[in-house]
Amino acid sequence: MLSIERRLRTLFQAQVVGIIRVADAECAVGLGRALIAGGFRCVEVTMTVAGALEAIKALAQEAPEDVMIGAGTVTGAVEARQCIEAGAQFLVSPICETDIIRPSREAGVVAIPAGMTPTEIVHAWRLGAHVVKVFPAGAIGGPAFIKAVRGPLPDIPLWVSGAVQPGETQAYLAAGAQLVGLNASALLASPLAADNWEAVAAAAQAMLRQAQPGNGAGSPLAHGGESSLGRR
Repeated sequence: MLSIERRLRTLFQAQVVGIIRVADAECAVGLGRALIAGGFRCVEVTMTVAGALEAIKALAQEAPEDVMIGAGTVTGAVEARQCIEAGAQFLVSPICETDIIRPSREAGVVAIPAGMTPTEIVHAWRLGAHVVKVFPAGAIGGPAFIKAVRGPLPDIPLWVSGAVQPGETQAYLAAGAQLVGLNASALLASPLAADNWEAVAAAAQAMLRQAQPGNGAGSPLAHGGESSLGRR
């Protein structure tokens, strides 16, 4: 099992997380594989997916060693423990749900509750969050809001998500965020509708390159290739 330090280092080095919010577990696993093939090192499956725990378990079991699978939209301690048991290495909540912190810390899993206001951000941090998610970042001021929060709160690691576009990633990072969550399900809707996982993986790679200009997203299908993707 990776140490919490290594898990945090992997997240912070990746900077960008692909978020999966689709209808069912089968589609979630297919999209997760495509994101990994496209170069994503951190992938989140939200608990709004029907069969999310099964999808998390499947992806966690087959993901390369340098890829982290997490759970999103986690809203309580019982759900947090279920996600950890399924293999999630980081837990993300859309609310200031501090009940996810204790089970995460006990299991060496990264805890990421949300906070929209400075008060909520500090509250979550003081209760033991490893990172605090600023959500919905796009609706409350975007990079300018993050920059303003960073002034009085320079030391709390921040994740931003909520209507974030790939091309905005560098602005958020420059403003002081450590992590940016991209809703891959929405951003890759067109290739997903084409029912071709190779096309989805190629689009995921292009999206990651747009989010990380100059860094490179790795070679196409770097962690899988055609044999591991197939079609629906």
